[in-house]
This record gives sequence, structure tokens and C-alpha cells, in this order.
Amino acid sequence: MAARQQPLPTAWDSSIRSPAQRYLSVDGCRVKYVGPGSDDRDAAAVRANHPVPPDCPLFYFEVEVTSRGRDGFIGIGFSTADVKLDRLPGWEPHSYGYHGDDGHAFSGRGTGRAYGPVYTTGDWIGVVFNRVERTITFTKKGYDLGVAFEGVTEERLYPSVGFRTPDEEIVANFGTDLAARPFKGDLAWIKAEASQRLYSSVLSTTVPRSSKGQNVIGELVFGYLQHHGHWDTAAAVARDVLGGSAAVRQQDVQDMQVRQQIGERVEAGDVDAALALTEQLAPGLLAASPRIHFRLQCQKFAEMIKAGQVAEAIEYGRAHVVPLASPSDSGTAAAADRELLEDATALLAYDDPTTGPTGYMLLPSHRSELAATLNRAILAH
Repeated sequence: MAARQQPLPTAWDSSIRSPAQRYLSVDGCRVKYVGPGSDDRDAAAVRANHPVPPDCPLFYFEVEVTSRGRDGFIGIGFSTADVKLDRLPGWEPHSYGYHGDDGHAFSGRGTGRAYGPVYTTGDWIGVVFNRVERTITFTKKGYDLGVAFEGVTEERLYPSVGFRTPDEEIVANFGTDLAARPFKGDLAWIKAEASQRLYSSVLSTTVPRSSKGQNVIGELVFGYLQHHGHWDTAAAVARDVLGGSAAVRQQDVQDMQVRQQIGERVEAGDVDAALALTEQLAPGLLAASPRIHFRLQCQKFAEMIKAGQVAEAIEYGRAHVVPLASPSDSGTAAAADRELLEDATALLAYDDPTTGPTGYMLLPSHRSELAATLNRAILAH
């Protein structure tokens, strides 16, 4: 694969600190479940060390089941960094999974739908994330099972795998050394099929008849450059290609710059600055998005603990975090809020909170996912 600024997934992330990780033995691309496997509370998942880069239009990896274990409750798919790792992929929002015990596809809930065949020891599963088509597709031993999930819009998705019963074990191939470990599936065919679908889609698209002097291609390029924040190049296209018929709006440039600042502040752990800039750029957003506001306040609570401001963090939590949690009768939102609050509070038990089971809250990947969630909310506001 071609070199890019953002790294590709290369192995499973063994640095994550969460209670469920004690049930997993992680060694590079190999994972084995070593927990009790009594019920769903003993589930454990792991994600890759990097998400699929935003500029990667098609990502493929493979998972070989070296042992189905007791019951073969293995789930393979993708999830964002903020998805809890005591659940199989697909059981939580922003996660997607194809499960081996029943062949069902799961997305954001504990009940799945019939999708493909079961898989067991000796089977290998190919996983395709097509960012252009916004789909996730699986193969079994090279046989295309069709699209499992559509409308996949998350910006940072991590390859993920989950387990539930003793001795389940897999080994993944992320394509980092194809000379030594080539894919079993036909990646060239997968790419060719995706390219053909895209080509057919382009050919079947009716482009409105342009009026005299209208430069459709130039306008498309101009719009693309603006969308991705390449303002100087967009201005040059507007001037030299479109002859001044379009222009970069200074307000768009300023808004993009503020959004970038907000993301940088969240990723640096400076939640106060991010909150202030958000209210400045999108007044009323936080009040209208209580779940995002709650997550940001939980993050500030965690950052205060990391900074050693324990007494201040406790007082802040009582005054600003707990009141924002969803009411106990609000179902899934309440459960998610309660779990996040419990994870944040658990940081108080450690001299170095980054080493605790819930230290994931202070990892760059968690902050980045929170920043991306906030950015999407601002754009939609």
C-alpha cells in the first residue's frame, strides 16, 4: 500500500487499559480469549493500533479463526475509539460486527439480523471498508457475502474483534508485509469490483447541461478544495480556472480554522478552551446536544484527575458532570452515560490514572474520536 501521512492499522492495540482486557492475551496480530466466559458480562474486544486513515478509500484486512473455543462467540468488524471494549463489535453504537456463532450482522444494538454463514476453526474472514460507498462487506474463505452495512459515516473506524467464551483465538493480517504474509483473498479483484461500480455510477449520473461559459469540472474541483480546507488552492482555481465567477468566502475559512482549533484543544486535553470556542462558533449547540456536552464534561473531569487536581475534580464532577447525565429512565443513553461516568470516576483510584483499567479516556485515540464527534455536531448545527 502507498505511504501516507496517517498510519494504517498494523496490529491489535495491547496498550489499552480497560477491565475487559484482562480476559485477552494480545500478541501482535494474534488474540486469545482467556476469560471465564460465563455470560455476556465476560465479553471482551480489542481494536487495532490505528484507525483506517480518512484518505484511504478502500481498506481490507483478514481474520483467521485458529480456534472457535467453547462456543465460537467471535465478532469481527469495526468500531470507533469511544466504544467500550466489554462488548462484541456491533453491540454498541458506532460499531459494526459479523458474528461467528450465528452468522448475524450487528450494528449499534444487541440484536442482529441474518447476514451470512457461521464461521469456525479454520475459516478466514475478509473485511472490506469502502469509504467511498460507505459500506462494510465481508467474505468467507474468499466468497463474497455481500454488503453487511450501509451508510457507514464514522470518520475514524478501527478494525475490531471480540470474544465471549474460553479459548477463542484469531490471527489477523493487516497487509503490513504481503511478501511474507500475502492475503488469502483476492484483493486485486475486490479493488477492481469497487472501481467498476464507481465507474458505472459515474457513467449513469446525469450532469445538468451547462450554460454557456459554465465550467462544470472547475466548479467540482473548487467545491472539493473548499470542503477539505485547501483555501489557497481553491482561491487560485476560482481566479485562474473559473475566471472570478466563484470566490472563497472568508467566513468559511474562519469557521474551518476555528473548528480545527476546537479539535486541537480537545486532543490536547484543554476541554475548557474547546467548550468556549464551540459556544463562540455554534451558539446553543451544547445545550441542544446534551450527550456531547456530557462527554466533554466527563473528559474535563478525567483531565483534571490526570493533572493531579483531585479535590477540584470531585467538586467539579458534582457540580457540572453528574447533573448532565441522562435520567435513569432514558434507556440506552442513561446506561452509556452511567458507564462513562463510572469509568471517569474510577480514575480517582490510581496515582497515575493512565495506567488504570479506564485509562483509555486519556489516550490520544479517545480524545481524537471525541474531537471528531464534536466536529460532526458543529457541521450539522
